[in-house]
Amino acid sequence: MSNTYEGLSATEADDVMRGKIGSLVCETLDEARRMTREELNDRDIFEWSHYVSGLIAVVIENRRQSGS
Repeated sequence: MSNTYEGLSATEADDVMRGKIGSLVCETLDEARRMTREELNDRDIFEWSHYVSGLIAVVIENRRQSGS
């Protein structure tokens, strides 16, 4: 299995990582925008933020382990 960052310079790899994090944030915002007010009020914001921050941590850890 190839590494997403393989063959990239450190700057390019950082840009890819930022893009992945930006996509995660955009997906979360898009999901929130599609919710009704009731759905949004029923959402556990702490659970949701924990989930998103966990995804971001995985992206950062993968980048860190790439060694670029």
